Amino acid sequence: MGLFVGLLVFVIGLPVLGVLSRKVGDGRLWQTGMAIWFVGSPVVLGLGGWLVYRDL
Repeated sequence: MGLFVGLLVFVIGLPVLGVLSRKVGDGRLWQTGMAIWFVGSPVVLGLGGWLVYRDL
């Protein structure tokens, strides 16, 4: 179960995070969009990796 959820976190989480950071980062809030991406992507990768590792 953790393997499946971890892969879903990778497959769904990163594109959603990218779209969210692009939407927020348009215009004057570009620094906020970059912060969402640079803080959020390691969190999503770490969470997904931990779930996959835990299930193996």
